[in-house]
Amino acid sequence: MGLFRPETRASFENPSISLSDASLIQMFGGEPTTAGPHVSETSAIGTMVAVYRAIALLSGLVAGLPLKAYRYNGKSEVIVRPLENPGYGRTPFELWETVMVHLLGWGNAYVHKERNSFGAIENLIPINPARVRPRAFKPGDLADQAVKVFEVKQPDGTYVPMTNYELMHVPGLSYDGLTGLSPIGVARQAIGTQMAADDLASRQYSNGNMLGGVLTTDKALTQPQADAIKARWREKMQGAKHAHDIAVLDAGAKFQETTLSPEAAQFLQTRRWQTIEIARVFGIPPHLLGDVERTTSWGTGIEQQNIAFVAYTLRPWLTRIEQRISFEIVTPRTQFAEFEINGLLRGSAAERAAFYSQGIQWGWMTRNEARIKENFIPLDGLDEPLTPLNMVAGADDVEGEMAPASAADQLQSTSPNAG
Repeated sequence: MGLFRPETRASFENPSISLSDASLIQMFGGEPTTAGPHVSETSAIGTMVAVYRAIALLSGLVAGLPLKAYRYNGKSEVIVRPLENPGYGRTPFELWETVMVHLLGWGNAYVHKERNSFGAIENLIPINPARVRPRAFKPGDLADQAVKVFEVKQPDGTYVPMTNYELMHVPGLSYDGLTGLSPIGVARQAIGTQMAADDLASRQYSNGNMLGGVLTTDKALTQPQADAIKARWREKMQGAKHAHDIAVLDAGAKFQETTLSPEAAQFLQTRRWQTIEIARVFGIPPHLLGDVERTTSWGTGIEQQNIAFVAYTLRPWLTRIEQRISFEIVTPRTQFAEFEINGLLRGSAAERAAFYSQGIQWGWMTRNEARIKENFIPLDGLDEPLTPLNMVAGADDVEGEMAPASAADQLQSTSPNAG
């Protein structure tokens, strides 16, 4: 298919690239916004610190979670080689990080399922979403299945049709279930405004109009005289040794310190607001993007904030990937894939100790299960659940034996008048 050769870059000199090709839009930086800058998935990630941080945070968290496959019967773990070793030198972290970057940037992730001669999946290779065009659903061989049809761009500019037998598609939020919406596309105007603000700040600093103060005098000065006064002022007032010193000005000279204008203050406030907008688009607490000036409604403690972040932001992304892997990579109907998220929900050492103690005491957790959760080696003899001694069945006959008589019955049976 030529999926592993370097793809041809968009160029006016390449006759195989149509002038309406989406890659040409990316070459110019994406579609223009009201604020002016052209915004595309690559330009937003490459120039916006907040966007880069949001995508790097989410993709790194998802890729760092252990991904395991299980059998439905008893949830026993199974080894699925492509999940352990995606192939072509990629680690599982690199594969799923790339998948998340594509989902968060383009709203769609595509993974080529390279199969051997027996039809078994051997390698998983992510494909840039800009190279794939979803086309339609069509009925599958079975009544409960449907086939997705895609067109995948080749290095020579042509498109080759593929189906979900060859290509795993993980769509993001979608209107039709076929093509996901790009989060960056949805937030294009907000990101464009932030990019325009960054550009304005760069021009402001490069033009050198950020002055610390102004020295004025009633007399007309030549340039050498003005330079001499400025040099004298610096000599007398700059440096830590002159901190809180008293300045004496003569000849009608006055010093006025420049302060931040209301327009500049509003400009800085706008930039902070845009960071909040980006955090809102990606569902990330603002403090994780560096905005620590506001209170948060995500929880009162780190543990509560982590739980809310996992439940409301990470969990939907994890479920999309888990269900797609369970449907297309592992054996359907008998196996399923699942991310281990317990590490993100770990409380303090005291909270974990209390949790394990209660589980072991009441028998719904073994001592080795607690050791494994804390990354300790299991020990012999600790796989059996414990049962509290005061937990007794309520039936009269327990395992064929009569329940012990009550104290009143025992007294009556030993009484001399007992008949």
